[in-house]
Amino acid sequence: MVENLFWIFLLIAGMWAFQLYLAVKQSQRFGEQIKEIRTAGTTTSVGIGGFRYRGGRAFVAIAQKDGIVTGSRVLTGLSVFANSKPWDKVIGMHISDLAEGKGLENEKRKRRDGAKRAAQTLLDENSQT
Repeated sequence: MVENLFWIFLLIAGMWAFQLYLAVKQSQRFGEQIKEIRTAGTTTSVGIGGFRYRGGRAFVAIAQKDGIVTGSRVLTGLSVFANSKPWDKVIGMHISDLAEGKGLENEKRKRRDGAKRAAQTLLDENSQT
């Protein structure tokens, strides 16, 4: 009986370690994909929208130069196998409009909230310099 518990706990620990490994790989993959939207002279921010357990989260990366969005990617999904996708709708928009949610009325709430948070971070960063 005790030996069976040992193997069960060992299996659970192994599955947990594998899940952590996959989460780290997903984070690294997202970081590499964000590098694609960065160009010379741009600043980048990532905003998080949605709820942790109800419908998942959306991670929205926005690159801007002179207050205009030059690139954007969105990572959504419920598993560690989710990949980010380009979000061309916001390219060319002003970050102050994004921070207010203008032009995002038809988007999912988690995507809209992530974009607003990323844009607000960029605005706050610009006001400090």
